[in-house]
Amino acid sequence: MPMNILNSFVRASIAGFLIGATLVAPGCLGDRSSSTGPTDGQAMNRLLAEPLNSQPWQFGQANGTVISTQHYRIYTTIRDPLYQRLITRVLEAAYARAAANNPKARVSDLMDCYVFADRNQWELFTRLKTGADAEMYLPITAGGYARNGLFVGYDIPSQREITLSVIAHEAWHQYSWFAFKDRLPSWLEEGLATQNEAITWQGSEPQFDPAQNLRRWQSLRSAIQEKRLWSIRDLTTTHAGRVIKMSQKHVDAYYAQLWSLTLFLQQSKYNTGLQELLADAASGKLTQSLAGTGVTAYEISSFSERWNSVAGPTYLRRYIAKDVDALQREYEAWAREFTSTWPPKASVR
Repeated sequence: MPMNILNSFVRASIAGFLIGATLVAPGCLGDRSSSTGPTDGQAMNRLLAEPLNSQPWQFGQANGTVISTQHYRIYTTIRDPLYQRLITRVLEAAYARAAANNPKARVSDLMDCYVFADRNQWELFTRLKTGADAEMYLPITAGGYARNGLFVGYDIPSQREITLSVIAHEAWHQYSWFAFKDRLPSWLEEGLATQNEAITWQGSEPQFDPAQNLRRWQSLRSAIQEKRLWSIRDLTTTHAGRVIKMSQKHVDAYYAQLWSLTLFLQQSKYNTGLQELLADAASGKLTQSLAGTGVTAYEISSFSERWNSVAGPTYLRRYIAKDVDALQREYEAWAREFTSTWPPKASVR
């Protein structure tokens, strides 16, 4: 059944544009009216019978478990054994998708994830782990954040399919942190993360269908109808830390366009350049494009706001399209066609 990510929430990205290495940014959650989790009872029973590589773990007074999978160490105070297994399935599926789409990228070690059973535990861990930076994370109203390659989230009661979707979104940020030698600009980093937001289930196996994201589609259609589309030039120079200060409609349009622009690039003539960009990020050649721009080595290494505002459009022109105005016209024509019917015809996996 489709598990589309629909309602806005505040999350923190791995790319640092405000203070230190953090950025508070809006992401998405699921709509309870149309979003469902896996419903195949027999598949769930088979999954529940599978062994889980786990050890006891204690967080304060809470009894927890650390679960080891092929690519993750998952520290969790969630006790439901089926839910634990679904979390591992979503994480490994997100990893497999990222690795298949980025064959030159490599993650050498296990990645650590923390998924707490309630918000109080999450807040306590965040205060202990991030210190003075905690105040940037605590306003998050649901879901979690990724910081310096560490994913920290918490369960959303009675809405576990939403939690799984948040985990899938954040899994991209965590993978990107470790797999790429050069950081991606905000417009592409977030655009790729949104590709994990729509999940369908085949038995107990999660499948990603990026185009089937109703909330993003609706926000994109509204922006087109109300003439509120961001220009690609503006999309590539800004970041969510600026955007969240704007109206909700502008926030929704921003994320819908990052989602749809990434889809458009993937299924058009521009995909070759997009794949070259990702390959150069994986090998550490991406920042060569910034030679002569005045961006310093420190700004690159600290992922500063200035780095993002320069790198975003520079990478776009270097790898995707020198003629940004032509790209804008093609994208807008595609977006109008894309939003003409639901479900959209486009499909990218």
